[in-house]
Amino acid sequence: MSSLNIKQLKSFFTFDLPVKYSYIYSCFRKTHERQRDIYASWPAEATRRQLINEYWSNALWHYLLLFVLADLTVFFYSGQLNAMYVLAGVTLGMAAYLPVYFLVYRPIFTGDFLPMLETVIATYEGRERAWLEKCKQDQLTNRALVLFLYAFDKVSKANYLTPSDKCADLLHKIFGSSPAGIKKALDLIFKKDKRAKLEHRHLVEVSKSFEEAYVVLEAMQFDEGIKQLRQLEQQFQRP
Repeated sequence: MSSLNIKQLKSFFTFDLPVKYSYIYSCFRKTHERQRDIYASWPAEATRRQLINEYWSNALWHYLLLFVLADLTVFFYSGQLNAMYVLAGVTLGMAAYLPVYFLVYRPIFTGDFLPMLETVIATYEGRERAWLEKCKQDQLTNRALVLFLYAFDKVSKANYLTPSDKCADLLHKIFGSSPAGIKKALDLIFKKDKRAKLEHRHLVEVSKSFEEAYVVLEAMQFDEGIKQLRQLEQQFQRP
């Protein structure tokens, strides 16, 4: 750990730490996720602005570090320290910042830091989208969710499920899925005329939804629920 800190201090002293990809990505991820915990709708652009502000803070601290080291070096060799010396040092330090700003910090900011930051944001958002897509792929479809709940509804004899907006809204609150998609699934299960109008390709999709629900029920070893679902599936089979 101490070796890592020394490397980071050395990298900061040479001012290449603030423009390292790994450093920027780590700062972006930690800052963004921390803010997301506070504000659910916190955008990447807001984190971007915070990291830009952090860059200029790092630039200022870097310059102050160089300024102090330079002053200490001069004092070590001259051995003089008085009010005039301090005033002259501060004045020179403030005057020297402008050329350093335009010759060092600004070119690094526009040529290295900003492009790197944009790359970091694109990478982070790409990974976030990939993760969300994977979650969607792993999640049961609306139809499979309704079929899964249908098995429990029948076995428990609750008989709550109906092709109504009220039922769809309740399932939406439970599963977080689209109420319209849930309503279509309920209509398909409980309305014979909806099943009769299904084309072959739609029947194939329905069959896949049954398989999704079976996988979960079998993992739970819920045999009675599987039995109820088998009986429902037979109603979708064409003579």
